[in-house]
Amino acid sequence: MTRKCLELHQASQISRNRGRGGFSAAEFLVVLSVLALLAIVSLPIFAATFKNARLSGAVLQLASDIRYARSLAVSKGGLYGVCTLGNTYRIEKSATDTTWSSPTNITNWQDLSTQFVGVTIQNMGNGDPIGGPIFNAIGASVDSANIVRSVNITLADDSATKVIQVNPAGNVKIP
Repeated sequence: MTRKCLELHQASQISRNRGRGGFSAAEFLVVLSVLALLAIVSLPIFAATFKNARLSGAVLQLASDIRYARSLAVSKGGLYGVCTLGNTYRIEKSATDTTWSSPTNITNWQDLSTQFVGVTIQNMGNGDPIGGPIFNAIGASVDSANIVRSVNITLADDSATKVIQVNPAGNVKIP
């Protein structure tokens, strides 16, 4: 082929391929079906991750407030504890420094079920300080039996449970 003929042949190839930009309908449908399949497979994973994040957030919130009650007892003296009512809780101070009686409110009621949807407080009594985390002026948990106190926070729609432990020395930990 001559040079001129070769140039004409290449020019005709270019003009034939001009209208061919983009994807065919079949290619587009294959890509969409792969993306849909990935979305369907990953939805349960994301749902479990969000439930776990809500539960962890609620545990951290309550543990932080229990630690705050302990720090108030140490810094201001007296008996401080956490009182619960359903899914709500608040920090209270005892009227006397030796026994838990006639508590006054330090914080407003905190509702875990509105802050962390689906989370409930369990095994904490109703209107009583939570399992003994009443702290004295040296930060110890006031309990004559020296038992590690546990507070359970559970997702209402799941079997996942996380525990907050308050030991007799007053240390608050999340195992």
